[in-house]
Amino acid sequence: MEELIQGLDGPRTAQQELFYDLEDAAAVIGWSVVELTALAAGSNTPSAAVALMKICALLANQQEKLAVYAREVKGLRINRSEPSGN
Repeated sequence: MEELIQGLDGPRTAQQELFYDLEDAAAVIGWSVVELTALAAGSNTPSAAVALMKICALLANQQEKLAVYAREVKGLRINRSEPSGN
């Protein structure tokens, strides 16, 4: 196991930075969907619930796109050669 975790203490490469940024964004969107779904379920007006559920559907779609991009980055089908500078 020790050999698997060596070399992880250095700075991230541009590719790793992109992958983790995409994963983080997808996680935040997923959390938002859960919270908005709960708000929709507790909504007092049907129109507010419908609007929140539409937002959830759009966010879930974007979350899946980001997850696909992250998998492509991990599989080296998308490559970033330099850090973003953020």
